[in-house]
Amino acid sequence: MKIVAGIINAGVACAIVAVGAYNINEVHAEGKLKQVSTEEKYCLQQNIFFEARNQSRLGQVAVAWVTLNRVNDTRYPNTICGVVWQNKQFSWTHDGKSDKPSSNTLEQRAWEDAGLIAEVVLIDWFAETSSPVDTAIMYHANYVSPYWVSHYEKVVKIDSHVFYK
Repeated sequence: MKIVAGIINAGVACAIVAVGAYNINEVHAEGKLKQVSTEEKYCLQQNIFFEARNQSRLGQVAVAWVTLNRVNDTRYPNTICGVVWQNKQFSWTHDGKSDKPSSNTLEQRAWEDAGLIAEVVLIDWFAETSSPVDTAIMYHANYVSPYWVSHYEKVVKIDSHVFYK
């Protein structure tokens, strides 16, 4: 009986330590989030909105992670806005259309959702939480076949996007 009680107590102690470590990581991540400029958050929000507003929340999160994975990758600019606005990397940045959401209710709701998703993914990124797309830096819609596909490893398909690392 003492052995069982000891195992249970050890398990509870480990759980408490794990929760404490998670909370410390979250607090650290939220502190780093405060250092991200409004402009950088706006660029991430734009990319989520224009690239994935017609996707599920998970699909939008996945696009955000690709953006942030590129920030961590030396082959890309080291800022969110630099990644988003890098020449011809995201179709919406050079399609000739407005780079602002329209004023209709559905578009405004999608814009607000993209902002919330940007904040949550940034916190997860700073907390070094697992990404649903691993270290993917590329993706495309499932109805196109880009020339670069053979140079990357497929990670996952989420909604109508296929992600690669």
